[in-house]
Formats: sequence, structure tokens, C-alpha cells
Amino acid sequence: MADLKKQNETKTGEKEKKNRLVEVFNKDYKYEGLILLILAIIAIVFGVALLANIKAGNNFIAGAFLIGESDTTSKIFAWILIVLGAFSLLLSVWPYYKPSIDEVKRVTWPTKKIMITNCVDVLIYSASFAVFFFLVDILFAFIIKLF
Repeated sequence: MADLKKQNETKTGEKEKKNRLVEVFNKDYKYEGLILLILAIIAIVFGVALLANIKAGNNFIAGAFLIGESDTTSKIFAWILIVLGAFSLLLSVWPYYKPSIDEVKRVTWPTKKIMITNCVDVLIYSASFAVFFFLVDILFAFIIKLF
């Protein structure tokens, strides 16, 4: 009976530790997305600048011991920066788009007949406005030539 109690306490303790860990990762911090966005932009800009300088022959960072001496390692490092920056950029803007995806799933989309009707209406209105402005342009050109 005592062993069973200890096992239950151990399982409960593990669940609490796991719950705390999940809670830490799920907690939204106030400036987390903004900081990640800024770091993503810096990484992308630095990677692109590094690639541009390698292509131009101005290896301003190629001699750094972390990147390496050759252009190949510098290019690999630059591409890693760009990919990590793009991934971080997606992660930073994801919370803003997530509710939109849920809303799009609930949208009632128009039928094929309604969609074709709407497209034809838009094309007719666009063509009529184009003809109208074309005629107004000809009229103004004629008036300007008179003076």
C-alpha cells in the first residue's frame, strides 16, 4: 500500500514538473514576438549583406574565426542566417495570422454561379469606366488643342 502511494506521488510530481515545463513554453511574454521579429530582420539583413559582399569580392567578415577563411563557408553561414531569419520571421508573425485562419475556415464561400456573375459584373464595370475615361481624355486633348 505504501509503495502504491509512493508511485502515485512520483507520477504526480512528474506531472507537475511536466506541467510547469509546458506552462513555461506556452506562456506568452509581452515583447517576445517583437524581439524575435527584430532579430529575424537583423539576421536576414546580415546574411544578405554577407552574400552581397562575397559576390562583390569585399570579404569584410570572411576572416572571422567563427565563419571561416573561405568563401564557401561564408556563403553557407550567410544562407544559414537567411533561413533562420526567415523561419524566425514566420514564428514572430504567426500569432497574428492564427486567428485569421480560424475565421477563413468558417467563411461561407460563394457558389460557382454567383462567382461567375460577380466576375462578369466587375469586368463590365471596369470596361465601362475605361471607355469613359478614354473618351474624357480625348475630349480634354481636343479642348487643349483649341487653346
